[in-house]
Amino acid sequence: MTVATGIASRARAAVAAELELAGITAVTDSGAGHPAPAWVLVGLPSLTARGLASSSFSVPVYVISGDPLNDEHAVDRLYALADDTALALSADQYRPTSWQGGLNAEPLPAIELAATVTLTYETEA
Repeated sequence: MTVATGIASRARAAVAAELELAGITAVTDSGAGHPAPAWVLVGLPSLTARGLASSSFSVPVYVISGDPLNDEHAVDRLYALADDTALALSADQYRPTSWQGGLNAEPLPAIELAATVTLTYETEA
């Protein structure tokens, strides 16, 4: 049985690939980053527009700290990775938040940004 990749999944993969091109390792599995000191998680896309031959998505990207932000080094590490991630995705803003998922019962400090992706539909010849 062949499973077709949906366009929303392609949008998520496109964000992960763009980060990889910039030298930033990103995961799509919410448990894959922990216990690293900081990691990037590509979240689930939201459909923002649909055209005749394309769809646009907003894809949340979380820069997560595995360490508490109780010293300047941990804060600097988190924001440096957030800056690199925003630059790689041409995101013009981000915001502090908390993230809870994977094996972690407690929320972790995070920076959230959104990547905008527009993809065209594949047509059969």
